[in-house]
Amino acid sequence: MRSTRPRTVALLALVAAASAARAADIPDFTPEQMGGTLFRNMNAEPQNLNPLTGKDLYERYVNEYIFEYLIERDADTTELKGMLARRWDLSPDGRVITFHLDPRARFSDGRPLTADDVVFSYETVRNPQIDCRSAASYLEDCERCEKIDDHTVRFTWKKTYFKTLESSGNLFPILPRHLYERNVRADPGTKDGPGRHFNNLTQGFIGSGPYTFAHWKTGQEIALVRNETYWGKPRAFDRIVFRLVIEEQASVQAFLSGDLDDLTVTPEWWVRLQAHPDRDRKFRMFRYVSPANGYSYIGWNNVRYRPQRQADGSEKPVAEPHPIFGDRRVRRAMTHLVDRETLRKCLYYDVGRVATGPFWPFGVQADPSVKPWPFDRVEALRLLKEAGWEDRDGDGWLEDPQGRRLSFEFTIPSGTQLTRDLARVLVEEFRRTGIEVRPAFVTWSVFITRLDNRDFDAVTLAWGGGGVEGDPYQIWHSDQMADQGHNFIGFRHPEADRLITAARGELDAARRNDLFHQFHRLLHEEQPYTFFIDRESLRLVSTRIQGIKVHRLGMETQEWWIPREHRRRPGEVAR
Repeated sequence: MRSTRPRTVALLALVAAASAARAADIPDFTPEQMGGTLFRNMNAEPQNLNPLTGKDLYERYVNEYIFEYLIERDADTTELKGMLARRWDLSPDGRVITFHLDPRARFSDGRPLTADDVVFSYETVRNPQIDCRSAASYLEDCERCEKIDDHTVRFTWKKTYFKTLESSGNLFPILPRHLYERNVRADPGTKDGPGRHFNNLTQGFIGSGPYTFAHWKTGQEIALVRNETYWGKPRAFDRIVFRLVIEEQASVQAFLSGDLDDLTVTPEWWVRLQAHPDRDRKFRMFRYVSPANGYSYIGWNNVRYRPQRQADGSEKPVAEPHPIFGDRRVRRAMTHLVDRETLRKCLYYDVGRVATGPFWPFGVQADPSVKPWPFDRVEALRLLKEAGWEDRDGDGWLEDPQGRRLSFEFTIPSGTQLTRDLARVLVEEFRRTGIEVRPAFVTWSVFITRLDNRDFDAVTLAWGGGGVEGDPYQIWHSDQMADQGHNFIGFRHPEADRLITAARGELDAARRNDLFHQFHRLLHEEQPYTFFIDRESLRLVSTRIQGIKVHRLGMETQEWWIPREHRRRPGEVAR
């Protein structure tokens, strides 16, 4: 599930599934339109800017300007079209794809981009020493990627898969082999093994895109400059600067003072700014839905890992059912205790809709017959009692037969007031039912580490959208529990695995979507997540920005430009 996403809930979004690159037709900018700096915001700092090992969308926000893919989706029709590839040939069974590269394509250091670079990038993603499991999981059935000639590359798949074309051409960006091959093989200056040095590269990567990396001032900003030798249509902005303003109130103030040009906001700020005196004069407001919006949720850790000593003396983590959330009756009870519709109306100011599953609600993969579980405290208590949790001593708290209180830690990435308000409401509702919740607000970097280490009971976060057609394998198949895969809640269900596998290999859209509907209904019964809100984009854009369009897949900043009279001189402070 993909890659760019508006921060409607501003909790987090992880990279999910193949890239959701949005392709708009870039204008032929006139000389008068060229120039200026676009100031954007990030409400969390990326872990790194490695285009293959980055694990969050903050990295993708930056790298979508620097790197390119073989193909991309048209922003209006949603059809796949060429990016680095001028055209492609697809076998009838979809298992052999031959891409014909644009011979004009070159990296920002001037070297031509060839089939060797495509093969290298593919092999790097597939290299088990590279920390790239999320993308590699979608290539497990790809047999090989081979060079035919300098401008022709062929992917051959072992199995039929409905996304062979998109996974071959829009899953990983193309990196220059001549620069990074040595880092993948080994670091000659240390004792690092193959791949480790590449994993440790965090910034300064070279790509073939319209911008190049300039600098990263930790805690302050990340800056890009226009690639003056770009092989495609030049973009208008001289520079793009991402300012790191973590707190939403501070970011709104920076936007209103002119220090930011583009900002996504929570529903509260959206409502508060509706009547702002500078609306339409200094900024415009855009509200829209797209497949990239994604959904927020509460994830219940289905497993707990116990170290098991091996014959060689080492320890291997063994998954066991979580003492609380390993029981689907408990998970469903938790969903019944979250009054999602009231929260959507009150905390979210009637923005979005209550989610029922992982698919875009307006797409063909979602089953429209699935309706949200209602808020129902009585039903929740019935399910909890059935699972062995009830108030046995009259103290108001639920206990198991051994007298242990139903208590868990709720891990939350620190961020907006909305995040804090949501946690406060949920903690109070659970307390009224006899469940003790210990909220733990942590920084983004700590949060990601806890996910990787499976060190949590419950978390709240969001996935960016999976695109026009998503593949749930990366998040929901049991194969993705290990090695820091994105199935970090440890959901394991044989029927879910079967449905995912069967759907992936089905080329007939009607039969494939019937399988996805069955999978949707299964998740609804199992409730490994409490699916919360299907989100909308709430976006503010400065009136100094021109060329704004809302496409079916959202907005594309690379269409934008700034009139000469509204540009800032280097070092000038906004007024």
